[in-house]
Amino acid sequence: MTDDEFDALLRSADPARTPLDTTPGPADRARLHAIMAASPQRTSAGPVDRLRAAFAAARRTSARPALRWSGALAVVAIVVAGALGIASLTAAPAYAQTPPLLVVEHLDQSIDDVLAASISVLRSAPERVAGRDAEVVRWALREDGSDDPVIVPEWQRWVWNSDGTGQLEATAGAPYSVTSDGRIVAPAGDAPTEGQPIVGPRSEAGRYGYFPDEPPADPAALRAYFAERTGLAPDADALAVWGAVSALRDEWSLSPAQQAAALELLRDAGGLRVLGHVTDRFGREGIALQVASTDRPDFSATVVLDADSREIIAADIVYRGDSGRIDVPKDSVIEYSVWLRR
Repeated sequence: MTDDEFDALLRSADPARTPLDTTPGPADRARLHAIMAASPQRTSAGPVDRLRAAFAAARRTSARPALRWSGALAVVAIVVAGALGIASLTAAPAYAQTPPLLVVEHLDQSIDDVLAASISVLRSAPERVAGRDAEVVRWALREDGSDDPVIVPEWQRWVWNSDGTGQLEATAGAPYSVTSDGRIVAPAGDAPTEGQPIVGPRSEAGRYGYFPDEPPADPAALRAYFAERTGLAPDADALAVWGAVSALRDEWSLSPAQQAAALELLRDAGGLRVLGHVTDRFGREGIALQVASTDRPDFSATVVLDADSREIIAADIVYRGDSGRIDVPKDSVIEYSVWLRR
């Protein structure tokens, strides 16, 4: 694919949302990874499918440089399930390349019981105004092939300015490493300073991201909202629905009713099961659900609901093996997101 063909494809996938000379940033790649909206058998391509295809083509164009931090730290790139090429960790074999899985304790409830209780709790909760001001802490496996035993979570939040421009502000979180037996230890190599800013793209207010308008709290209306803004197909499976929900959660601090609608969409898509009680990476007690797909069995999502409020507070993307596209062990966490209540 030539540069001209790539630019034409990118413009058709993302009309007027970003300047033509804007380099894709972490948030853009997050959208690509999170919104897995198309089945491999589906032939009609929506806007998200075309954008993902464009970035897959971009990764095959060696003339386009990899995104990097200024200084020693490479930008953490979100893994794109359809275009992966990750080298194995060789520089520090005593350390794992990925964070440990969440520790799960058995919960003797069915998925139907957990979802019914969660939706009921959310629907009966005091109403809270939603805002396009979500804050998320995210880490994702690098896809640039570099060996790096240091894990650097990234703090991201939306900021809207008085002049009508908006930006995603991001800073480096506290870096750490993981030993081969799963212990979290001090960084085992070069690491950024906690709080180091990441310079991101700017854009016209209301035109940045997928969701400039407040999402509805009715399941049917929310489904139509996703279809319009992400190209979510009518027959999308639970993993595709979760991709749209997680992308929305990145931009909006959702009300309880909106989160209930999201859970209803996941319930109706099927493919969920209860994993059990967990403590998320910020020490919050929760209930973990697994979201899987028959079309993409090599990946699953672990979605964490707050144990009390039942709001969506965290999620991991887990590699289940057998894809031949990632050189990490089976059942490795390749991305995690932690959403903070504002």
